[in-house]
Amino acid sequence: MHDIQIKQVTYNSSVPGKTLMITGVVHGDEHCGAKALNRLIDALDSGEIRLKSGKLIIVPICNPKAYEANTRFIDRNLNRYLFPKENPKDYEDFIDPILCDLLRQTDVLLDLHSYASPGGPFIFISTNKQEETDFARDLGIKDFVCGWSEAYGGNKREDGDKEGMGTTEYARAEGALAAVTLECGQHLNEDAPDIGYEASLRAMSHLGLLEPSSSSSDEEKSQQRLVRMRDVFYRQEGAVLSKEYRHFDYVAKGDVVASDADGNALYTANFDGYVVLPKHKAPVGSEWFYFGEADKFSDNASLKEAVGS
Repeated sequence: MHDIQIKQVTYNSSVPGKTLMITGVVHGDEHCGAKALNRLIDALDSGEIRLKSGKLIIVPICNPKAYEANTRFIDRNLNRYLFPKENPKDYEDFIDPILCDLLRQTDVLLDLHSYASPGGPFIFISTNKQEETDFARDLGIKDFVCGWSEAYGGNKREDGDKEGMGTTEYARAEGALAAVTLECGQHLNEDAPDIGYEASLRAMSHLGLLEPSSSSSDEEKSQQRLVRMRDVFYRQEGAVLSKEYRHFDYVAKGDVVASDADGNALYTANFDGYVVLPKHKAPVGSEWFYFGEADKFSDNASLKEAVGS
């Protein structure tokens, strides 16, 4: 049994409205969320900003022990298999019911993360709900990735079919109107906390929690780019990527993306696409990289048209 204490800060307006939950440090080595959300708490406590309506739930550090150790997780990835367990055993299993209870209360979730690969901010979304798409596109971010659940659903492993169940998936399953993950950039990017903070303000504004309400301009939206994930790959013993891929690097159909220990092609692109979140030093058996193809919003040009090949 683990003795776990999770800090949450809740702000209620006397005017009815939406409930927004913003979380940070689901992974202990992703510090930008804590920095952004502690800044947001300070701004609210000082009166610099004030709720116009609704309710705001802030959880700056979801995985405190991993945060203290500056490691991704203690026993298992908190953003996989996220649901209350009948027989919890791992450290993160005891966090699950605390987070899940809060996620059941929220109308909209914004989950702040960062990642190991070089690159800038992007947002994971589900394109199944127009309300979620509209919310995400108002957060001031240019790049988007969709198809996370579908990619995992097509790559089930022996250990079950809930591997892709994280904060956003659980919130949606419990009725949230929108739930998105904002990757604020590489772990060490100096602007990552600022990106998380500004996106939090825009999230509050979009939902009417702050005044004035604002939305992305047509010019901003015309620059937004979307990749749909198709596959998730796990690192094999001795396997290597064919080059030092960066997040969102373009790959032409027929190019070899990864090879096995003997130099034989392990994965050849079946279509023109993009490498998403490559981890060159991923441990054997862990998530290595994702692969997706250009998609488009209903009112936006495709990614390939936007960035070329």
